[in-house]
Amino acid sequence: MKKIAAILCGAVLATSAVCSATIPSNAISIGNLVPGMSTSRLTSLYGQPISKDGDEWKFRNFEVEVERGKVKEIETYSNGFSTPAGISIGQDARILTRAYGNADRMEVEGNEEEYEFYSHDYSMKIEFKVRNGYIYKIICESQD
Repeated sequence: MKKIAAILCGAVLATSAVCSATIPSNAISIGNLVPGMSTSRLTSLYGQPISKDGDEWKFRNFEVEVERGKVKEIETYSNGFSTPAGISIGQDARILTRAYGNADRMEVEGNEEEYEFYSHDYSMKIEFKVRNGYIYKIICESQD
């Protein structure tokens, strides 16, 4: 009985270690764009958006979703931005594991993959969309 309990405890610990790839909150941004930043800070850095459709603001190389005067979500298809780990559009997806470890969540559909990494407190996440092995979209968002 003790052997079974020890094996079960070991399996639980091993699984939790593999599944927990959380990253520091300060690793979740694209360029100077950070989930939770104020919209006034956003416009001071990048000017006024090209267009606004409710909470969706479009800039030249990225889009944001705003909520209560703060940036909730950022997404870009532009290789002009990179994450604090140096990840940018067009890079080979294998770099994600080297930079962040195993994804907290991964989904595969055909030739597309989606990798999600959460902050240590799960208040933010960074997501990478991959097609044919290369990153084509990066999304950062706050989870509150």
